[in-house]
Formats: sequence, structure tokens, C-alpha cells
Amino acid sequence: MKIRILTLALCITTTFAFAQEMKTYTKDNLTIDYDATWEISEQKMQPAVKFMILSDASSQISDSFRENINLSSESLQGQKMTATEYAKISLDQITSQIPTAKIISNESKKINGLDVQEIIWSADFGNNMILKFKQVAFVRGGEGYVFTFTSTTAEFDKYVESADKMFSSFKFVN
Repeated sequence: MKIRILTLALCITTTFAFAQEMKTYTKDNLTIDYDATWEISEQKMQPAVKFMILSDASSQISDSFRENINLSSESLQGQKMTATEYAKISLDQITSQIPTAKIISNESKKINGLDVQEIIWSADFGNNMILKFKQVAFVRGGEGYVFTFTSTTAEFDKYVESADKMFSSFKFVN
């Protein structure tokens, strides 16, 4: 009995010791928890980008790429759309603009009560830069949203768990 209790105590201690420390970012009616080793960037690459979260700078040592997550949104201009329909439009744009894009998976899910379409795809951008993307598309209040986790294919599996935790923590404040 003592061995079972000791084993259980060791498992619980190990779980807490290796748990990710999270920070919370809130802006414009949105909130997300993110890995404390990552950082928020207010720099907007495109006007539709709400925020970007960058992995620790050390992540680019082996592959010269810094993994990141961003959230973009756009007005649907009164069009009624499901997450699946919205994601199809995004996928059509990707495949027409990026000839090397390969769709790996495309499935409907529910995250935090939202109906979402989760898409994983990759593309070769030349110069030995093959990137892999995990996108979560959804619609709310006349807006279409897309979360995008971007990584090199070599490090995707290393960071996707952190990205998933961040995706699943996302909420609208109101």
C-alpha cells in the first residue's frame, strides 16, 4: 500500500514539475492563455492579424525558424456561414496561391463550445524551408476567424501540443 501511495505522490509531483507555466493575454474582447516561454508580438504583419505569439527565440537555432501562432479575422459582410464553409474558402485560397500546398487533414471539431474546422497542411517555400500549418477556423458574430500555428515540419510535433493548449484556452470575453 505504501508503494502505491509513494508512486501516486511521485506521479503527481512530476506532473506539476513539468506542467507548462501559462500567461494570459487579453485584448479587444479576446483572451488566450499562452506558454510563458513564448511571447506576444503586437507587430501586425497584416491588418487582419489580431495578435501573434512567438516561441522562445532559441527555437530557431536548429532550423532558422521561430514557431508562432496568430489569430486573424475578417468581416463576413452579412454572409451567413458555417466554420466548414469559411474554412473551404480559406483552403481554396491556399491551394490557388501556394502550388506546393498539401492538405494533410481537414475535420470538424468543437473547441470551447465553438464549432471549428481544423486543417493541417504543409508547403515547400523553397530554400529547404518546408513549413507545416495547423489552422482552426470558426465563425462568430458576423466575423470569420482563423488561428494559425506555423512551424517547420521538422519541429511541428515538438510544438503542436503547446499550440493546442493555446488554441483550447481561447475565449471571447463577452
